Amino acid sequence: MEVMEKIFKVSELIGTDIRSRSNAEIIRRAIDGVKGEIVLDFSGVSFISRSFTDELCAIMEQSDKIRLSGMTDFVKSMIETVASGRTRKRERHKEDSEMKEFKDIESLSEFLRTI
Repeated sequence: MEVMEKIFKVSELIGTDIRSRSNAEIIRRAIDGVKGEIVLDFSGVSFISRSFTDELCAIMEQSDKIRLSGMTDFVKSMIETVASGRTRKRERHKEDSEMKEFKDIESLSEFLRTI
């Protein structure tokens, strides 16, 4: 049995300058229910934002049948950067800071002159 491949031209679905996380939903709807391999062709796409790419990575993590093609160096780099960032655990560093209270604007001004 031959595996069918469905190609989606991202520039036709969304555009060539993709800046919104919500644009990934267009891809999600387009590929929903597709049987076989899915190719997202980024030919003609010059920019993708970090937020869009993060959502795209989430979609790709849900399916092992999605392949990307036609990426510029920028698009490929953004996808690689965001994908690698998603595999590392985020570390939150606790900041030790002291809360200062001031009774009026003059006492605040005096404090600001000392720093």
